[in-house]
Amino acid sequence: MRKLLAAAAALAMLGTASAHAAWPEKNVRVVVPFAPGGSTDNTMRAIHPALEEILGRTVTIENVGGAAGLVGTAKGLQAPADGYTFIMNPTSTLANIYSREMPYDVNEIEPVANTSSSWVVVAVQPNLPVKNLEELITYAKENTLTYSSTGVGGITHIYAELFSAAAGIKMTHVPYRGSSEALNALMGGHVDVQVDSNILPQLKTDSVIGIGYINRQPWPGDPELPLLRDQGVVVPELSWFGLTTRKGAPQEAIDGMAAAVEEALKREEVEQRLLNMGLFPNFQGPEEFAEQIKISQEAFHKVLSDLGMIQ
Repeated sequence: MRKLLAAAAALAMLGTASAHAAWPEKNVRVVVPFAPGGSTDNTMRAIHPALEEILGRTVTIENVGGAAGLVGTAKGLQAPADGYTFIMNPTSTLANIYSREMPYDVNEIEPVANTSSSWVVVAVQPNLPVKNLEELITYAKENTLTYSSTGVGGITHIYAELFSAAAGIKMTHVPYRGSSEALNALMGGHVDVQVDSNILPQLKTDSVIGIGYINRQPWPGDPELPLLRDQGVVVPELSWFGLTTRKGAPQEAIDGMAAAVEEALKREEVEQRLLNMGLFPNFQGPEEFAEQIKISQEAFHKVLSDLGMIQ
């Protein structure tokens, strides 16, 4: 009888342990929908070592580029909703869902955790006769200004249009194929304005003139440059990188990954890696991140509608 009772108790304990097994029970995969070396990939790799240590599992990064992040996002969503496949998404893959045909349903994406955001600055070419926001607005109302971006419908395009609307000015869009080309056009005086994060290193040189940050805090590399919001122009902060998964994933996996990201972002070495890339930790849990995605989608939709780009 004692042996029988002991066996029954052991089985009961085993059943309870299995029912409450802690996530993760196996290794985790994160799909980065861009090639290695880009901002999205670098963001994931900045938190990667800390995530593996915190989770106690191998976290495999799989780069799947193509179609400005759409191919990789679609592949990540093809995985089972078992809480072991995540996607590192930049703003554009979740917010610009209106001006192009999407290979996935954005409603099938489950927000997990926002990891970081980038400083974004408004800058003008060095020969433009303006030194601050007030002078820029005055000049723009009397002259035709151009601005560069990294492509039609991309985040830098959206930012420039949002800035123009908030400042009450009009500018002509000149799209380029990438950040370096857009920046070179600004420094060379081929365009007048750029709204981007890749301008940050040039702020301390004479190659561009900084007007202000759209963020709520200045970039540590040039803390004296004012915030746009302190000058009366508020532009929503839309440049972020966050982890998502397929809808239907277990809540324990969503909460577990979110908690691991939050802990990782508190580590000094992780923060330093992000700062070196012009990013800052900006943790948001599932609910707050979902709200951020909604805000970004609304901003993209308004701008693209105003531009007549909605399909």
